[in-house]
Amino acid sequence: MRTFVVGGLTVLAAAAGFAQTARGTLAGTVTLRDTAVPAVTVEVKNQLTNAVLTATTEKSGRYKLTDLPEGVYEVSIPPLGIAAGRFVQKDVAIKAGETTALDIALKQGNLATLGDDNGFFAIHNNSQGVRGPAPRTRDGHPDLSGVWNVNLDPHPTPASLLPWAEGVMKERRETNFRDQPSGFCLPDDPTPTLPLLRRFVYTPTMLVQLFEQEPHYRQIFLDGREHPRDADPTWMGHAVGRWEKDTLVVDTTGFNDKSWVLFAEGLPHTDKLHMIERYRRPDLGHLVVDLTLDDPATFAKPIERHMTWQLAPKDEVLESICTENNKYQQNAGIQ
Repeated sequence: MRTFVVGGLTVLAAAAGFAQTARGTLAGTVTLRDTAVPAVTVEVKNQLTNAVLTATTEKSGRYKLTDLPEGVYEVSIPPLGIAAGRFVQKDVAIKAGETTALDIALKQGNLATLGDDNGFFAIHNNSQGVRGPAPRTRDGHPDLSGVWNVNLDPHPTPASLLPWAEGVMKERRETNFRDQPSGFCLPDDPTPTLPLLRRFVYTPTMLVQLFEQEPHYRQIFLDGREHPRDADPTWMGHAVGRWEKDTLVVDTTGFNDKSWVLFAEGLPHTDKLHMIERYRRPDLGHLVVDLTLDDPATFAKPIERHMTWQLAPKDEVLESICTENNKYQQNAGIQ
């Protein structure tokens, strides 16, 4: 009996040792145009179990994920402002007891102005180390005020469009999105998805948002009013908000059908567009934003986007005058 117990313990110890060594490591460097990219999130997802782990790059751009179960993974990095698009690489094999090297060279995104990429990294880096609880206003709600660095949904679900909208998107892709409203200094996207700075100014009766794009501001009424029954359609719509515990729910209707929605997607819509945003500040440095777009005349089902913005305490929203030296039409070959 004693021999059996000792033997059993030996087997268990061997199994435990194998379980500890049946792990691997993923490591590498993240760069953009041969420049190290610090403070960005590298995510790995096990393609069998869907388990997710993340790491943050160091100042040198280096990242390292250890203790990964042996298997096949999807490695991704969310979009970095307008500097770089989303990176995804599937079928990255992790083997027990080995280090898999994966250096990531991000592809340059759609830079609107020379230098916007450097501006993004400055914004991104100055939010690092911001710690503490979310501030609260005199009425007890979380204070959403501050300058926020808008980040995109790292895992967007493709939009389901009705046939006429699919036809519009096909035409827009074939013409390289040359007719986008922002190229003509018109408001482009009423949704909070353009990855630039956005300042929130919170008062008990109104939340004002300021940003570096036409029309440069948005007002959200918090005084209990309802939407106008017969409002003239506008680019930004009519927005009212209410608190559900610590979440501010913003309901917007009354849009015209001229804008393109969702940054980098440029989707069409009708004047039936209905936008709902949920803002939650879990701590000092982050703002969780959940967005739902519903337009039964355009979308086969509502579109959802989920984002986490970072506080940019050392930056300010700058003046941006579209008509000043606008080269878009000239560069796009539009007469």
